[in-house]
Amino acid sequence: MSAIAKQFYRQPLPSTCVDFSSELGKKLFSSSLLKGHANIYFKLAAQFRTQDEPAFCGLSTLVMVLNALEVDPGRVWKGPWRWYHESMLDCCAPLEKVMKTGINLRQFACLAVCNRLTVRTEQLYPDNKTHGTMEKFRQDLIASATSEDTVLVASYDRGVLGQTGVGHFSPIAAYDEGSDRALIMDVARFKYPPHWVELSLLHQAMQSVDVSTSAPRGYFVMTLRKDTRPLILFRLHRSFTIDSKQLNSQLIEWRAYLQATPADQSEELISATLTKFHQLFEEYSLCCKTTDDEECTRCSGMEAELDEQMSRCCKLICKQVKAGGVYERMAALGLAKRHAALTALLLAWPLDIEPPTGRVEGLRAIIAQDVQLFDADAKNEIDLLQTQIRTRILCIDM
Repeated sequence: MSAIAKQFYRQPLPSTCVDFSSELGKKLFSSSLLKGHANIYFKLAAQFRTQDEPAFCGLSTLVMVLNALEVDPGRVWKGPWRWYHESMLDCCAPLEKVMKTGINLRQFACLAVCNRLTVRTEQLYPDNKTHGTMEKFRQDLIASATSEDTVLVASYDRGVLGQTGVGHFSPIAAYDEGSDRALIMDVARFKYPPHWVELSLLHQAMQSVDVSTSAPRGYFVMTLRKDTRPLILFRLHRSFTIDSKQLNSQLIEWRAYLQATPADQSEELISATLTKFHQLFEEYSLCCKTTDDEECTRCSGMEAELDEQMSRCCKLICKQVKAGGVYERMAALGLAKRHAALTALLLAWPLDIEPPTGRVEGLRAIIAQDVQLFDADAKNEIDLLQTQIRTRILCIDM
């Protein structure tokens, strides 16, 4: 009896929500469609999914958005198909932890940026009169609903809507002007169907405080970052996460090391800096998207995973990285087995310390010499890797 008592088949929608499939729900959708306020619905509906785990609402929502915006993950899902799945979104927080606690606002933003989305985050502080207001939220929602390439995702407290549960993520697919309601595509489909809610109530639900961050929730406006292609060769190790205490201490040590340095840029100083970088960050570099220590010569055997064109592109990127001065220095110092992966990590590493010290200027100089000779594909690889590194570092510093 106790086992049966713990089982549930969905939950009834509270009176604050209108079932999408009800007569009223259909009328609201028809009205929004006629006004042009449901354009993004069709992109989202084509990718509507049920979250794989009870705490995966954030990951499943992001997967839905990425596939709706036709973002190529550059990674195989199953068979020959490149397609986003929750299991791929492990770059900002360990999946094992997400399965237990879910993700918060900054982790969601981190994952979105790392996967080639442009993200504007609006946290709804009640006393803020310029950002996150009802009027601003309505404007952003209408802009998203009338588009076919911009998605708005809400992070809100279910309890405010009269639903069971607390924090939740869901994409918003349409807006009805007459009733001032938004259509929530709830990824917990085992619990609630898609439903309409009044904008004022949803806005209130997004103002609730997330106890894990002591900050309010909010919403995101997301589009695909233009003129970018997916990473195909290099990646960060899964341990490079924003909640890693080890990584945080290593970043602090690296910054202090760069700042405490003389103004000269001697070859000995550069060699010492490369050695320090290897000591701190070598474990986070991966080549050919493997988790072992194989060098980039493995590119010759990637045809099983990549099509011929991408495999050729991968080899050319690797060749360009190996042809540069940074790689030569790494190899000469004997710093690592996978010189190319560590070299790419350094080429992409943000050197934002101002005013620049001798070590910073020395690194910037040798990196610039290499990158200026790269073709568009190699530059894209380094730029995207740098975006991922910078985004995670900024999230750690928040």
